[in-house]
Amino acid sequence: MANEDDLQREMNRLRMLKWRERDARRKAYDMHGGDRPGPGERPLRPIITQCGTWAVTPFGVECLVHPYEIQWDSITDPRVDDDYWLRYLAKKDWIILEDFANALHHGRKIHAFLQGVTVKES
Repeated sequence: MANEDDLQREMNRLRMLKWRERDARRKAYDMHGGDRPGPGERPLRPIITQCGTWAVTPFGVECLVHPYEIQWDSITDPRVDDDYWLRYLAKKDWIILEDFANALHHGRKIHAFLQGVTVKES
């Protein structure tokens, strides 16, 4: 059973996650031109679910604070597992790996369902 310390720790974790997500959405909005995107700026895609600084979108999985996106067919490719993506992106100095891992996990489930594909269990 959870105790008061467990409850406080979880409440603090969720509060910090909400702040990080809010800040990430603001930065993404600005990166995509805000209220007045320029001729070459793509508007921010709809967010299906957000995991900190990463989001699952109709495109796939996208970082909200850096210009990095992975198309849905790459994250659902049965030949590529979590190990590949985590090792590859862990080399980036700007990444919050926990956020990416959560977005990848949810993105695979969501896009497997949307595209009717089977995803390799890691």
